[in-house]
Order: sequence, then C-alpha cells, then structure tokens
Amino acid sequence: MDPQGRKIYHSIGGAALLSVYFILGREPALLFYGVLFAVVLVLDIVRLKVPAMNRFVFERFGSIIREREGKRLTGTPPYLLGIGLSFFLFSPEVAAAGVCFLAFGDVAAAIIGQRFGRTKIWGKSLEGTAAFIVAATTAGFLLHLFGIGLAPWIMLTGALVAAVVELLPIPVNDNLVIPVVSGGVMELLLRLAA
Repeated sequence: MDPQGRKIYHSIGGAALLSVYFILGREPALLFYGVLFAVVLVLDIVRLKVPAMNRFVFERFGSIIREREGKRLTGTPPYLLGIGLSFFLFSPEVAAAGVCFLAFGDVAAAIIGQRFGRTKIWGKSLEGTAAFIVAATTAGFLLHLFGIGLAPWIMLTGALVAAVVELLPIPVNDNLVIPVVSGGVMELLLRLAA
C-alpha cells in the first residue's frame, strides 16, 4: 500500500463530498450520500465474500486500501456515513467543519505521527495529535473564505474534540466518529450560544 495515495484519497474525497452539499443542496446531497454509502457498502461486502473480486480490488486499488482491510470492510463506508450523518444531523456550517476535521486533520495526524511521532499514547502519537489540531483548525478557518464559518471558539473546540476522538482507542472507525462527535459538540455549543 502506498500511504501517500491513501492520504490523497482521504483529503480529496472529503473536499469533493463536502462540495456536493453546497452544489446540490440539502435533500439531493443527502440522497447522494445515502445512495453512495449503500453502493459502496454492498460492493465492499461482496468483495469480502468473493476472493477473486478481493484480489482484483487489491491489485487495482492497493494504494488506497490497507492490508488489514483484505479481511474486513474498508474505511470508505464509515467515511461516507460520517459525512452523510453530519449533514443530516447538524447545520451546514457545523457539518462542513466536521468534514474538514476528518479530511485534513486525520491526514495530518497520520503523516506527522508516522514521520515524527515519538510520544506514544494508545498506539498513536501526541505529535500526530498536535498536527491534527493545527490542520483541523486551519481548515476550519479557511471555510470562512467560502462564506462558511462558525465562531472561532466553537470551531476551535470542535477541532480539539475531533483530535481527542482520533487519539482515543474507540472501537468504532474514526471516519464515522470524528465528524459526528465533533459536530455534535459544535452544534450544542452553537445552540447554547444562540
């Protein structure tokens, strides 16, 4: 597996799926996310049941699939579910921030953690967590350039929560948990501040 290919896929996929919401609008985008999630989930399950298909997928897409995903679902279904649920449950600004935390913070944590991570906790590095916070916060602030923004303190709190969620050894795929948990916290803060 080429780790760079997976990271590029993760970031570009998040940015593309984020843009779908603002291009199509709420209902069509939610339908798109739902259908795409269902199709990817079914294909992933079929891949696991049919060894020839599993081999084909690894031969063609090995740069974006982890070796351990040869015997279990890839991270793509929870990624799509996390994004879809975020836009379903939260305001567009909150969901967009949560998606950016996932798309850019998670990738920064992986890159820095693998290269410079020395201080380990729960199998991950504090250096990677710090990179997550920096990248997630930067992405959150950059949303303002597109007219999508939250109060800085809400966005920063969400980025910190997302980083902690990524660090914790939670048994649920962090592609699902990062945007949903950080989004839930930001949505709550947004409502309390209103």
